[in-house]
Amino acid sequence: MLLAAEKNIRPFMDETPMLSSPLLDEQVGSKVLVKADSLCATGAFKLRGALNAVSSLTEQQKKAGVVAFSTGNHAQAVAYACRQFGVKGIIIMPKYANKVKIKNTRALGAELVLFDPECETRESLAEHFQQQHGMTLIKPYDHPDVIAGQGTSGLEMVNYCHAHHISPDHCYVPVSGGGYLAGISIAFRQQFPNCHLVGVESEVSRPWFVSMQKNERTHVQQQKESICDAILPPRPMPGELTWPIVRANVSRFLSVSDTQVTAAMNMLEAYLGLATEPCGAIPLAAAIVDEKRREGETILCVVSGRNRDFSAAT
Repeated sequence: MLLAAEKNIRPFMDETPMLSSPLLDEQVGSKVLVKADSLCATGAFKLRGALNAVSSLTEQQKKAGVVAFSTGNHAQAVAYACRQFGVKGIIIMPKYANKVKIKNTRALGAELVLFDPECETRESLAEHFQQQHGMTLIKPYDHPDVIAGQGTSGLEMVNYCHAHHISPDHCYVPVSGGGYLAGISIAFRQQFPNCHLVGVESEVSRPWFVSMQKNERTHVQQQKESICDAILPPRPMPGELTWPIVRANVSRFLSVSDTQVTAAMNMLEAYLGLATEPCGAIPLAAAIVDEKRREGETILCVVSGRNRDFSAAT
């Protein structure tokens, strides 16, 4: 599944680099390897899943076009993938979405439908385009081709570690619906079964932590606003397809505060020259506070995106 996805996406994107800094290692107290998926063409890992999903469509489906809903990163990714394959794309976004992400999605040639979440739902709008125009819905995480595409990041990390004779102790990955974490977990469980995979959430919304405690998919309320908007969907809850994969493969879940995320963003920029959006820095923030991490261990931190509105305060 992941190898097929890698073959599908490779003509359209290169591998993203693994970055390190001895100064960052000193600050964290571990050997830190950063997977810079923020350097994907659309500024986030979502490009992997979108490219694999669009490339896997039949010719008839490509002719009819695709519809997707997103707060931003998946929107840009699907728009980019549609552009590569000459497929019509309609993207449904909340009107309050990050202005940079709205601008970039429109610039990539997609047709945008901005909606008011208080009056209508993204699912009902997507259903309209499916029924009326025969378009294919590409969900942001609950889609097998999207999960496989995101898993190519895990394959790249595994290959890098093997090539450099590295056996990672922990791998920290941001999680919302779970497509990224699910895909990466598939790659890691086959190659590094002793590596602790850690899903990272914002402290204002912890659906995965709560769901794991209850051993069932659970919807939780967002407690307050957060700078980590990319992992705060309208209805925070683990995905239906991603839930069993993540539950079987991931060791634990951690949550971090906006203050901790901001500090991690500053460290990534200072030591690696890597500008990130808040969610991109969540894994490093979690690694720093993880009480189960030991001095001298080797850890992987996935920087998922860079699409930050720099006009907004963080």
